[in-house]
Amino acid sequence: MNKGFLFNVKHLFLNPNKTVTEYINGRRKNIFNPISFLVIAVTTYLIADALIEVNYAGNGSNSPVNSIGQEAGKFIKFYFKYFWVLSIIWLSFSTKLIFGKYNFAEHLAINSFIVGQSTLIGLVSFIITKIGLLFNPLVYLSIIWMTYQIFKTKNKDVNIFFKSVRATFLFFVQLGLIAFLIGLIRS
Repeated sequence: MNKGFLFNVKHLFLNPNKTVTEYINGRRKNIFNPISFLVIAVTTYLIADALIEVNYAGNGSNSPVNSIGQEAGKFIKFYFKYFWVLSIIWLSFSTKLIFGKYNFAEHLAINSFIVGQSTLIGLVSFIITKIGLLFNPLVYLSIIWMTYQIFKTKNKDVNIFFKSVRATFLFFVQLGLIAFLIGLIRS
C-alpha cells in the first residue's frame, strides 16, 4: 500500500504528468494500478459517506423535472460506486476528443488516476462541507487542474488549460445527460 497507493496520492499531487507518463511508458515499479487506485478511492469515499449523515432535502415540488431528478438521484445514490467508476469512460471520451494524444485505453488509465485523485480531494471536501461528490465544484476543479497538468507540454500553456476546461465541461454535460436519461427511464 505505501509503495503503491500512497505513492500515487503523493505523486499525483506533486507531479501528475510524470506519474502518468511513466505508467503509460511501462515504468510502473512503484505506481499502483490506476483502476485499483480508483476503486480504493471510491470505496474510501463510500465508507465516509456511510458514516457521515447528510440530510438531503427536496423542495417538495411535484413537477415532472423534479420527479426525474429525484429518480435519477435515488438510482445514482444506490449504484454510486458503479456510476462513478464508469465515469472514467465518459471522461475518456472527452479527453480523447479534445486532446487526442493517446489511444483510448491510455485515456482510460489517465482518467482513472484523475478521477481517483479527484475523489480523494472530494472526500476531504465532503467531510468538511457535506457536499456530495457529483455536485462538489472542488472535484471538477481538481479534474481540470490534473488534466491540465498531465497534458501540458510547456510551463504555462493557456491553450491546454482551456482544452482541460472544455474536456471537463463536456464530461459534466455527459454526466448530466446520463443522470437525466436515468431519471426519465425510472419515472
